[in-house]
Amino acid sequence: MERREGFNYIPEGKPAPVVRPGEFVFAAVGLNHAHIGGMINGLLEAGATLKYLFDPDKAKMEVYKKMFPQARIASCEEEVLSDPEVRLVASACVPSERCTLGLRAMDAGKDYFADKPPLTTLEQLESAKKKAERTGSKYAVYYSERIHNEEAVFAGELIKKGAIGNVIQTIGLGPHRLSAALRPDWFFVKEKYGGILCDIGSHQVEQFLYYTGASDAAVVRSQIANYAHPQYPELDLSLIHI
Repeated sequence: MERREGFNYIPEGKPAPVVRPGEFVFAAVGLNHAHIGGMINGLLEAGATLKYLFDPDKAKMEVYKKMFPQARIASCEEEVLSDPEVRLVASACVPSERCTLGLRAMDAGKDYFADKPPLTTLEQLESAKKKAERTGSKYAVYYSERIHNEEAVFAGELIKKGAIGNVIQTIGLGPHRLSAALRPDWFFVKEKYGGILCDIGSHQVEQFLYYTGASDAAVVRSQIANYAHPQYPELDLSLIHI
């Protein structure tokens, strides 16, 4: 994997175990985005135990098996969901498929940890809310730009300590290399990746909420455009005012 390219970048943090070995077992299902590597790293750094890897694409499983040799390759999704030892399912499958996988995991009594964006439609959001309420399972999201980035974590600590005063404005910039040749076809289909506001903008919106201590926000203006890549008509740049 090319670490300089954002699609394949896998963050690493400082280990800070909060559970003992074997106390919190998880599985990774859906390995379409390299963020799953960062998600696995974060869980391992917290002391969790990786038991399974699964993806319909065997080649993807082999890639991550080399990175995490302690994991078993599951024969199917059901093998993971039916294992009572597995407490959490982590996934970076195609964004439009993340919610349905999460609902299945929650029905099986697991907590769910999705890469961002955790879903792509408002209908999926309502389904996830209802499922969490009914099952008591968690539907967590991996916003790597804040939770797996030392500078972003430190900024949050400074704000909590009052070291920089009250937050009255935040500005978030999320430039990404296109590196089109390294990205899968689904990345250029809005129905699958959710569009730029959903995919990349969700990072900035989450940061705005966290750093300001807000629990809700309203988008007063948003704008998308595609200036340089007519060969990818469903790929956009975005601007959001909250």
